[in-house]
Amino acid sequence: MFRLRFLFVIGIILVVACQTESTVPLSFDGESLEISEPKDSATIELPSIMKSKEFDSSYGPRYGGVLKLANRGDPPAGFDPLRTSSIALHHPGGALFGPGNLVMRCRENMYLVCPYLATQWTVNSGFTEWTFTIRQDVYWHDGSALSPEDIKFWLDLALFGTVDGVPVRAPAYFSNSLSSVSRVEVLTNNRVKISLFKRTPQLLEIISDPRFKIAHPSRSFRDKIQEGSTNIGPADVGLIGISPFEFREFTPGSIIKLRKSNNYFESTVYGQLPYLDGIDFIIMPDPFAMDVAFRTGRLDGGARGQKHYLSLGRMTGYVKDLGSTVKFMKVDGGNFRLAFNVLNPGPWNEPSVRRAISLWIDKESAIPGALGGFGYTTPNLFAPDTEVPEIRAAFINWPKFDLESLEKKRKNARVLMQESGYVEGFTMSHLCRSINLLPCEYLKAELSGLGIDLRLDVIDEGEWTEARGSLRFDSQQGRLTPSPIPEATESVFGRYSKNPDAYSKHEDHYVDNLYSELRESLDFQSRVTRWREIEKYLFLEQTYVIPIAESINVIPYRTNVNGLFTPIEDAHTHTDFATVWIENTSN
Repeated sequence: MFRLRFLFVIGIILVVACQTESTVPLSFDGESLEISEPKDSATIELPSIMKSKEFDSSYGPRYGGVLKLANRGDPPAGFDPLRTSSIALHHPGGALFGPGNLVMRCRENMYLVCPYLATQWTVNSGFTEWTFTIRQDVYWHDGSALSPEDIKFWLDLALFGTVDGVPVRAPAYFSNSLSSVSRVEVLTNNRVKISLFKRTPQLLEIISDPRFKIAHPSRSFRDKIQEGSTNIGPADVGLIGISPFEFREFTPGSIIKLRKSNNYFESTVYGQLPYLDGIDFIIMPDPFAMDVAFRTGRLDGGARGQKHYLSLGRMTGYVKDLGSTVKFMKVDGGNFRLAFNVLNPGPWNEPSVRRAISLWIDKESAIPGALGGFGYTTPNLFAPDTEVPEIRAAFINWPKFDLESLEKKRKNARVLMQESGYVEGFTMSHLCRSINLLPCEYLKAELSGLGIDLRLDVIDEGEWTEARGSLRFDSQQGRLTPSPIPEATESVFGRYSKNPDAYSKHEDHYVDNLYSELRESLDFQSRVTRWREIEKYLFLEQTYVIPIAESINVIPYRTNVNGLFTPIEDAHTHTDFATVWIENTSN
């Protein structure tokens, strides 16, 4: 019994931290674990903010100024984070809807979980009931107080597509990340309880994903949905958030204006957050227009999103023109991959053919050929100049596959193609995103050497979200960045019928079993072991997905922009800009 209790405690310590330097109190009473915040989790200690080494300032934060950032495009899906993970929404969405939900990724360490709308939580010994105490000093932008009912309304809508128990619409695209949730209840004393069918020790890590934003105040949505407007989004009710900045204006194709919320609850020793008076997100679909605007002084920071991240050549131009007045945020951008639709008939349904393709691709050449010169691949576990916490590095296994020379791997690939009866090759369609053609063209050129004619089906941004979830294409790359939490990756690696956003389209029930074992692991080593089994099965034994190389996203900022927190990976993280200040506000 003592050993079991010890494992429970270790599992929680691995995922819980606070935004101050205090230690998180944790107690175990034989039935439940209780994790509480320090006296005021809404107060961020300034020394913690100053730890952002690349964005440090010796002057301390200053109030005022409007930050001008490029945005890749108009936010899709009516600004609804339940419908899309597009960075065109989630870049401004962090400032508009907040950096988290009940919890958030810690600013100082994104692999730890911090309180956000919940001040504390308890979990039973079986990890099937989590009870959260909701802050009582949080207000929507319309002045109304956030309530536990708002949290339940949002969770019911996201996980089940229900309002007051009645099915009204499809659940959120990410709902399968929390598919084991059975119900959500409002309790006394400002609490919300989440009950699960299965043991889920890593629930906090899963829900800390910054894509899971609360943008659906119950009083604004309930009546409209019950009247029949089931597909309304945040834009239909005025874009009311609980975040550092309030919505002011949206002109499609031009600008999103956000201004400081005076009701925001986070603060530092210097006063209330945010420091900025506002943020203007300038809509710039053309990355070269963004470059010109930045280099001529009309922007303080670049856009996040594929095509807008800087290539080595573009970054060199910034340095040449701007010198010491520009700095660069570098974020691991996720995997460049090739994923197969094995639900479509064709040669790619054979594991030996998929394996041959995996062996054939020259992964090292993908860095300059598809990723703009920034990235890494086999056998590196992370970018050479990046410090990665051991807890994260332990989960990364795929670069250790196929360490033979390219010549030997290609020889084996030809043998597999011959044994499969496809020595002459074949034609395979490939979903290609119009804003990022380079990886598609790279894959087409690479596979031609194996006799494969990769037919590129180019889809514009308006069709992208629907297209990548369809069965119309034989292969695709999928969005680049899944969750860094292994348990949450089932939404992109799992069975298609349960996960419409999956990269590979398959119905392999063994993958369900693997993820079930992963979710129920109670200690760190078991999680690592289960995840490595999943990677080996998906990438090596079945080759549903071929990991090629990790991208590095490079975002320019002016050196007078301070207080930014740089996530090691996943540029959806830390987009609230609550702690950012501008050194010279005269602009």
